[in-house]
This record gives sequence, structure tokens and C-alpha cells, in this order.
Amino acid sequence: MANTSKLPDISRIPFWTVSSSKQGLGVSNLADNNTDTYWQSDGQQPHTVTVKFRSRHQIHTISFYADIDKDESYTPCKVRILTGTIPYDLQLIKDLDLETEPRGWVDLPLDESVMAHLVQIEFPLNYENGRDVRIRGLRLWGPPPNHHRFKSEMILPYTTPEFLMYESLR
Repeated sequence: MANTSKLPDISRIPFWTVSSSKQGLGVSNLADNNTDTYWQSDGQQPHTVTVKFRSRHQIHTISFYADIDKDESYTPCKVRILTGTIPYDLQLIKDLDLETEPRGWVDLPLDESVMAHLVQIEFPLNYENGRDVRIRGLRLWGPPPNHHRFKSEMILPYTTPEFLMYESLR
């Protein structure tokens, strides 16, 4: 994970679900910090991991661990990121064909830090036309600690720390 060393890991905050899984290879394997374990889907494509936050969170980068050498046709070659507030208003924010076969952590920086209640990571295609997918780790990264961006709900675009400390109610 090259670009994420100074970003806060927000992976433990949300509630995680997956579209399907083989018995014993479920969602808990995505966040166990062990790349020898994995989530394996069991169903029709696209396979998805859905992340639900209690309140809106800013997401800077999404990283996943995949290994073509170990998993061959179970390795995804295309990834889509969708965000929204509920499953019915998801909007595509990133659609990526992997340029190289993944052998480790793949970082997916978002164009702009995204504020979302719900994030869905979709794996629609695999190498060698594989049916199920294996993901050996998944992380969500927040913005850098000193990162401030203009929020669309702000009435005035003030960005100094003195103004930003009053941007929300407790």
C-alpha cells in the first residue's frame, strides 16, 4: 500500500456485507490483516462488497489485496466503485480495468475525497473468465489529517481552521 501510509484507516468504522460467499470464506476475512485468508464469492457476477457507515464519512482511497499467482481465474480484472446514501441511489464514481495483473495491494485513489453513507465495491470481471472472485484484504482510507475541502453544504467557502471548527453541530 504505497500511497496510504499517512492516511487514517477507517475500515473498522462501517458495517460490511458481501453479495455472496463460500462457507468459511466470508466477509470477516477481508479485514483480518492476513493475506493468507480471503473472501470468496459464490454466485453470479458482479460480486460486491458493501460498506455502510452510520453517518457520512470522507473516503480518500480504497485498497484491496489480490494475487493472480495464487488465485488465477478468481482474480478480478475490473473494479467499479459506487457511492450513495442507500442502495437505490448509488452512483458510479470509478470504473477501472486493471492494467497489470495484481500481485499485492491495489490502491484506488478517488478523484476527490468522497463523502458517503454507503460504498459499494463491485468486481464484475475476472481474469481467464473466472466466475467467483477472491479478495485477500480490503481497506478504506480517510483523507490526510490536515486535509480540508470545500463542502457543498457550506453556505460560504471559508476554509481556515477558525471557521472550520464551527462547520457542524455536536
